Amino acid sequence: MAKAATSLSLAGLILVAANLLLAVSAATTHTVGGNSGWTIPIGANNYTAWASTQTFAVGDTLVFNFASGIHDVIQVPWASFNSCSTANQIGSTFSNSPARLPITTAGMHYYICGFPGHCDAGQRLAITVPASSSSASPPTAAATAPTAPAPGGSSSTVPSGPSPGGQVPGSGAISVPSMAFVALSSLLASQFLF
Repeated sequence: MAKAATSLSLAGLILVAANLLLAVSAATTHTVGGNSGWTIPIGANNYTAWASTQTFAVGDTLVFNFASGIHDVIQVPWASFNSCSTANQIGSTFSNSPARLPITTAGMHYYICGFPGHCDAGQRLAITVPASSSSASPPTAAATAPTAPAPGGSSSTVPSGPSPGGQVPGSGAISVPSMAFVALSSLLASQFLF
């Protein structure tokens, strides 16, 4: 009888821990640019396209991987993002890679490389973080507007402004906390089966 009570107490503790773990597991780490990292993009709209495949939420972290000394990351307001200006930056300049920037608020967030010409060449990122991560339907992609053609004759597209909008859901990879939940569930099941 004592073993059954101990097993039930342990099972309850595991369920509470699993629920707490799931509550925290909403946080996702987004590697900006995927395998390409944070660099001057080869094609127009590289970061716009990348962002459209992600779902961002408060509590997530952006990881910028870049060659230190030739790139950096600066968070800026819309006007500075739109003009590729380092004026009015928000917080510090991140000069060492990898730069891990937590998303602490909902709304539009803008990031640029502060090295001369890099932002103008497309090394800039705009993301939308919804006020709530739960919604009945997937959010739509952020609005975009064309910019002036680049010297090579191609044009790029950047978000049109600080209007709200969402991103298309991400890759669906299993997070570490989700795997931990599976492991805890297995442990719980083993308590009742053996």
